[in-house]
Amino acid sequence: MIVPGDPIDQDALRVRSEFLEVPGLAVSAPQVARLFGLRSEHAGVILETLEREHFLEQSAGGMYQRASTPPRES
Repeated sequence: MIVPGDPIDQDALRVRSEFLEVPGLAVSAPQVARLFGLRSEHAGVILETLEREHFLEQSAGGMYQRASTPPRES
């Protein structure tokens, strides 16, 4: 039986790809919204999700960058 998975958020894939292509990238949520032409709320949700997945980490100043510790395999 085929079970549908969660829909893939193309915007999230674009954001993740940008952080992979530019390892030193550090941006705020408003900058991500402008860079990718996203609503601020959607950019925030994407960044929070990537942080929850331990792909990104947020600095005290609100900038997001690649996490220094790689995500753990489950």
